[in-house]
Amino acid sequence: MNRQLTREAKKVALAEGAALVGVVRVADLEEHAESIFRILPSAKTVMVVASKHSVTALRSATVQVMQFDTIHTYGEVARVAHKTARFLEAQGFASAAVPAFLPIDMQAPKKGMRGEICWRRAAVRAGLGSYGENGLLVTKEYGAAVRLSGLVTAASLDPDASLSEDVCDRCMRCVDACPPKALSGEGKINKKLCGDHIFQYGFRKFQEFMKALIEEPKEEALRIIDGYDLRELWQSFMTGNYYYCCECQTKCPATDLPPEDAR
Repeated sequence: MNRQLTREAKKVALAEGAALVGVVRVADLEEHAESIFRILPSAKTVMVVASKHSVTALRSATVQVMQFDTIHTYGEVARVAHKTARFLEAQGFASAAVPAFLPIDMQAPKKGMRGEICWRRAAVRAGLGSYGENGLLVTKEYGAAVRLSGLVTAASLDPDASLSEDVCDRCMRCVDACPPKALSGEGKINKKLCGDHIFQYGFRKFQEFMKALIEEPKEEALRIIDGYDLRELWQSFMTGNYYYCCECQTKCPATDLPPEDAR
């Protein structure tokens, strides 16, 4: 029964657009057990799904093209998680899709910096790939050019084994390519440096903007209101706060990159 249900659930996920699918037991995600059981007290397994990026879009010199593909890829992986969770519920097993990115808990101590489940960790334990020097999941099939989400379920799905080999070849290209020098290898990330760069018009920028309006004289405040920063912030409010940098993904040699002249 478990094997058949697992096959069927994975088939649904792949049909909905997942590039990779894996399963891990809640017992093997001890770090997230409290959060998982808060979402679903009867949870037994976690299904991890990955959708792949257009690497051409990620490498585009036009930020909006990169963000457009990121929005699409997150939307795709969210749809997969929801559709598969509803399939499992129709089979009689309580299931819930869990966000990978937005919305996210903004209360202290997380303050929007951590989700309920670290999908990279879950993906590694579900056999989808291994950790890169950049701290991202690196897959054999798509390198680091994937986005992750998933679901928790009361179904006892068959778990997948973690990979025995390391997909990352430790070339350090991701570390060398990081514009704010936020990466130092071995998955270590200076989240302040990284966040300030990749979320250039995120919450911190909004805080700075509001403080400037309060502190500056009226003439300067009017100039700020009429400036580029507010227009970019408005776009973030409308579309979501998506990344302004994907260098650590695109420089990974495991990523299926097009030729340099195909940019």
